[in-house]
Amino acid sequence: MIGSGRFSARLVVPGDGPPVEHGVVAVDDGIITEVFAGPDTAATPLGNVILLPGLVNAHTHLEFSTSTTPLPAENGMAAWIGDVVSARHHHADRTDPIRRGLDELVAAGTSAAGEIATSDWPASQLTDTDPTCVVFREIIGLRSDRRGDGLATAQDFLAADSTPQCLRGLSPHAPYSVHPDLFIDLVRLAASHDVPLATHLAESPDELELLDSGEGPMRERLQQLGAWENSAIPHGTRPLDYLRPLSELSHPLVIHGNLLEEEELAWLGQHRHVAVVFCPRTHSHFGHPPHPWPRLLDAGTPVALGTDGRVSNPDLSLWNELQFLARRTHARPAEELLAMATSTAATALGLERRLGTLRPGKEATSLGVTLPPGSPMTLMAILKSGRPAGVLRQGNWYPA
Repeated sequence: MIGSGRFSARLVVPGDGPPVEHGVVAVDDGIITEVFAGPDTAATPLGNVILLPGLVNAHTHLEFSTSTTPLPAENGMAAWIGDVVSARHHHADRTDPIRRGLDELVAAGTSAAGEIATSDWPASQLTDTDPTCVVFREIIGLRSDRRGDGLATAQDFLAADSTPQCLRGLSPHAPYSVHPDLFIDLVRLAASHDVPLATHLAESPDELELLDSGEGPMRERLQQLGAWENSAIPHGTRPLDYLRPLSELSHPLVIHGNLLEEEELAWLGQHRHVAVVFCPRTHSHFGHPPHPWPRLLDAGTPVALGTDGRVSNPDLSLWNELQFLARRTHARPAEELLAMATSTAATALGLERRLGTLRPGKEATSLGVTLPPGSPMTLMAILKSGRPAGVLRQGNWYPA
């Protein structure tokens, strides 16, 4: 149900300007009309709640939402992929994982998500209270004989209807799973339809070894899956070769980027419409070396946050993701961290006109949090210690 009214909070953090003490958010038909300092006796009082912009989870895999714990990753990406394939084939829980994942996103105060889909799930499965989803159809096919089928799948997906709540995009999965020619086909298709494109890149040492030499654990895994083709990837290939084509796109997303090297960081700094999506807890789960996200930000590259899926993360809460990062980060502005989970992520998904900040004209979606007694009223303290208290969604307040 879309609501209207005014809501007063201890603090309103718009996300693109100074916090408003005793702030009031006015809503008409689910859209913010005004944000101002109270008091306002006619507003619905939310008490000691701090209102933040609704969170934008830039990278999810909802098909794994019934997984109870992340799959072990100590043996590297190639071994982990084998476990993921096995888990997919032996899925015993009859619960719809997409529905469960959407419900979890709602409960976590998520206003939008970038979902990687391995099937053509319809827009009709989204309810009015679900987050806005940018659904990236995953395309896989390293062998050259899969090129036509992969492109046809992508074309059919983009030909289906989009809605304001379910937007479409493409995801050539990764350099080790998509033939270079098919990758270019998909980039050109996304450009012609002006839709976002997301691709996993520079994610693991196994990937880089395969690109460089055609050898290693990833080749062995692909051979076991019947997906390997000797001539598909030229030796000496680098992630940079997959970055360059992205310059054609309006909303390209590089997923993970854990092992980006100097030339790739420099290229991204020169192409600032290309966003990198960092998934801190998945990164930690794999034990990767420190992520270059601070250097990316310093160079002007937008960095958004995502949770990835439950096979590499214990939950789908972007608030937990943001807190995990904030508690381990020093000497970075709190405003920068919040933007990674809100405005920057919304822009990366092409949703910046609707979401990402609490400003007039945008959707009235907000995460409300409270601070433990005695905590300082600073944004960094909020990010490190805040506890979810409820969600303002479409102009209605839902206590946690």
